[in-house]
Amino acid sequence: MLKVRRHGEAGPELALLHGWGWDSRLMASLADCLAQRFRVVQPDLPGYGLNIDRPCDSFEDCVELLDRTLPDVEIIAGWSLGALLAIAWAARRRPRMLVLIGASPRFMAAEDWPHGMRPERFDAFAADVAEDARRTRTRFAALAALGDADARAVRCRMADLIDDVPPAPAALAQGLQWLHDGDERGVLQTLPVPRLWLHGERDAVIAIAAAQAAAGWGDGQCVEVEGAAHLPWLGGGDVRLLDALLHALHGQEGSGADEEGAL
Repeated sequence: MLKVRRHGEAGPELALLHGWGWDSRLMASLADCLAQRFRVVQPDLPGYGLNIDRPCDSFEDCVELLDRTLPDVEIIAGWSLGALLAIAWAARRRPRMLVLIGASPRFMAAEDWPHGMRPERFDAFAADVAEDARRTRTRFAALAALGDADARAVRCRMADLIDDVPPAPAALAQGLQWLHDGDERGVLQTLPVPRLWLHGERDAVIAIAAAQAAAGWGDGQCVEVEGAAHLPWLGGGDVRLLDALLHALHGQEGSGADEEGAL
């Protein structure tokens, strides 16, 4: 089983998955905000934070660990790399809703997917991680904050945690491999689960066009967070994301939520 952080005492259980390079504490403000209405559980992925010494063999093994650790989850939410895991997990668990933050079902570009990262750029980044992981994580933090209306706050929050229980090198390399190989488009196109895409309009890591395209498959809704980049919950965005989630859940119950919107 994976060790988890817990927030809130009432409401449906909501799993919140972090992304590459930082453990679940990076999303603590969002977890605290969501805890007003949900029982939030934050599992650190294998090789991160509370589970720094917990390895896993593969992407599928990680999904299995999540499913065994949190068998009662009703809403699955994931950010960036965590969103890829969330999609695969939702295919097993069939939650009440799937929430994808700063996410794409395929991180890499392809002939039929122009919204991803080009291979040469990704390969250069992966090589830098192998050479100097801390320096590369610092560069990633700058890219994640790029364009955000409160970029300094984003960079500072990521810097506060960069040396406090850094991820295991093997976990960083493994996560990059998952991003390189992962393609959950087929799963999403047939997944009978309502999904909410929450994306910073200025995201320089994953283009908002990826979320907009994927939101058109099945029961999807894309909400862009104005003024935000790759960490749209910072700078007051946590409240906006909570409002969007509550609105989407209400719409699922029959209020007729809009297909697209902005916050």
